[in-house]
Formats: sequence, C-alpha cells, structure tokens
Amino acid sequence: MLDFSMSSVNMTILVSNLFIIFLFLIFQNRKIMFRLGLPLLVGFVILICVRMIFPIELLPISHNIYLPNLLTTIVGETRRARFLHDTVSWWNIWEIIWGCGILYSLFKYIKRNYAFRKYVRKHAVVFSDSSVQVQTFTQIQSETAKKSIQKIQLLALPLLKSPVIWGIRKPCILIPATLELSETEWRYVLLHEVNHYLHKDLYIKFLLHIICMIYWWNPFCRFLKNDTDTILEMRIDQTLADTPAHKAEYLSCLLKTASYQVATPLQTSDFSINFCNSILTQRFEAITQSIHAQNSFLFKMLFLFFAIFLYFGSYLTILESNYFPSDQFTDDMIIPTIDNCFIIECPEGGYDFYLYGEYIETLPDKKYCISGIHTFKNITEARKHEKIIFEK
Repeated sequence: MLDFSMSSVNMTILVSNLFIIFLFLIFQNRKIMFRLGLPLLVGFVILICVRMIFPIELLPISHNIYLPNLLTTIVGETRRARFLHDTVSWWNIWEIIWGCGILYSLFKYIKRNYAFRKYVRKHAVVFSDSSVQVQTFTQIQSETAKKSIQKIQLLALPLLKSPVIWGIRKPCILIPATLELSETEWRYVLLHEVNHYLHKDLYIKFLLHIICMIYWWNPFCRFLKNDTDTILEMRIDQTLADTPAHKAEYLSCLLKTASYQVATPLQTSDFSINFCNSILTQRFEAITQSIHAQNSFLFKMLFLFFAIFLYFGSYLTILESNYFPSDQFTDDMIIPTIDNCFIIECPEGGYDFYLYGEYIETLPDKKYCISGIHTFKNITEARKHEKIIFEK
C-alpha cells in the first residue's frame, strides 16, 4: 500500500539532495565520470527525478526511524497552531508559501513557452527543398532506421542564438536565419539535434522543469538541472565525435556555430535543447579526452547496483518525529518515551496509546509509536509489569 505524508516528502527531499550532491562530486572527478559513462549518469539522473516526483512510502514494509527528542520538539513546535485563533501553524504558512511558489513558477513557465511558440509561428520560415539544410536533413532521415524522425520539421528563425530542437508532440529543428555552414558542418548540427530527439532528451528536460517548479525553493534542483544539461550534451558529442577525424571536424563545427551567436532578447522554450550553450569548455574537454579505463564494466555494474540499492532503500526508511496526539500540544509539551508511555493491543485491531497511565487515543498501526515502546494485552497487565508514572 502506498502512502503520502509530510514525513515521506521530507525523506524524499533529504535523499534526493544527497543523490544530487553525489552526482556533483562525480562531476568534479572527470576520470570517474568517463569511466562510468555518460549514458549511465543519465539513468542516474532519471532515478533522481522519479524519486522526487513520487514522495511516497510503502506502508507494509517501510521502517520508521524516529528523530531525536530535540528535533521532535522542533517539528512539534512548527506544527502547533498559534495563529488565527489557534487554527494555523507555522507549517501551514509554509505549505501556503510552497503552493503559491508552485503556481507562480507554473505561470512563468506557461508564459515563457507561449511567447516563444507565438514568435515561432509568426517568424519561422520553411527552407526550400533545394537548400543544403533540407538536402542534408533528408539524407539523414533516409539513413536513420527509426521512422519517427520523419515528422521533424526544419525551420529558419531570426534572432535565434544557435540551432535548437524544440517541441515534444510536434518536434522541429530551428536554425538561425543568418547561420552559414558547410554541408559537413550542417550534417553534424542536424545529427546532434536528431540524436537529442532519438534519446528522448526533451522528455528528461521536461521532467526536470517540473521538478524545479515543484521544489522551486531548493537550490539543489538547479544544480541537478545544470549538471543534466551538461551530461545530455556530452553524451551526444561523444556519439558523433567517435574518431580522431570526426573529433577535429566536430570541434571546428562547434567553434564556428558558437562564433555566429548574437546578442538577442529571444528566450528559447523550455521544450528545447540548444546546439551551442554555456558549457562549451566542458564539452570540448569531453570530446578531446579519450579515457578508456580498464575493468570499466565491473565499475559500472557496482555503481548501478549501488544506485538501485539506494533508490529502493530510500522508500523503505522514513524519518518520523515521535508521536504527538493533536490535542496534546501545550506550552509545557511532554515528549513520549518508553519510560512514560505504553500501548495496549486492541482485539478488534489497532493500539490504545497511554501516556503517564492515561488513555490518549487509538492508533491504527504500531509504526506510529516510538521505537521500543512496550506493548500489553490489557491495562491490568500494563499496571502490573510497568513502572509507569501516572502523574506528571
């Protein structure tokens, strides 16, 4: 059974941030990054995205780890109602701010993409069939086994900084109207964008934008987005620049395309991937470095096992604060411990929770109690075996 709670959300944020930091550390060591391989890192990014999209817990098998008393008290204080006649807590205020931030991010996202779509419809021009761009692209389509690229449209667009593939349902490759390249260079540019489409990179970017909208306040999401952009570009670069001759031609094409970039107020859509971007230095490094580490297969398998283990393991452990009944929040709050509380198993199911010998309420599952709490069959047995302080 799947369950959603603030504890599962907090666990998702904690685990995902640790994953992102781990990915960032891999990026700092180029040797490890290339030994793992860029496709494997893309898979790791997808795991992080899925973990952040589904902040859930698996009730039958999830294990609760209870926070120390100090952190429990802090959590309890944030959830204690103290505003608007004791109906709103600090936590409720944060939930409102979080929700408003998501709506604002969504508004900006829709506005930006609508403006770009409107500009494309108004100013985009179809290339003539005799142009070198169309002839080169037609040849690429005939050489590619996957027929899905037949629906990709080729358009020229003024004020565009660099070639870009745009659109998920109706993809098209947009080319700067002033860009002039040789036939070989056009082939590299178009192959680059086609490979982004074939590798479903647009879907990955779309998923990242959703995550950035949901967790708009989390700076680690920006790190994840930037690192993923670098990984996606490097992966395609290495695919096309697979021989020394191709490396030289491809690097020359990158430099020439980058030199045509002009200062423009035009902001491309979030559903797009640029051929030239701000990570050219890193892309050059990835192309020129030929690192073929020995025993890389074993290294990759160990990393894959480690990543999958951490991913599924993160669903099996949930950080919980010690249980506080909602009607027990007072300024002199008592923290339940194994010395001042116990539970009695109900014949019809559930557990009666007692604090200082007084019944508080019935809990649906033992997992909501503190770790190590004593369980009895009835109150008589509890009074007989437990040294409970019945008065504060």
